[in-house]
Amino acid sequence: MALYGFDVDDNGTIFHDYEGKGCQHIPAVRYEAIRALAEMTRDALPDGDHHKMVIVVRDEGGDSVFRASIVFNVEAERSSCASLSSPDSHA
Repeated sequence: MALYGFDVDDNGTIFHDYEGKGCQHIPAVRYEAIRALAEMTRDALPDGDHHKMVIVVRDEGGDSVFRASIVFNVEAERSSCASLSSPDSHA
């Protein structure tokens, strides 16, 4: 079983995975990255009108083998909705 590192970029803050996770094959890596991204998104949102999360998976040699990202944006469609927007500390 190969060891993969799952590094996270949470709105510009980078968290390196120094322990890694064992996966049998690339489809398992893909599944784990997407599952982790969904969990992190659920835990992080909402915290403003803009948020971007990225997971970059590295193999044992340090090469990137998979990348998944999600972007959350809230934008008013009319000027009368501008009062609905929340302050955004992550712009």
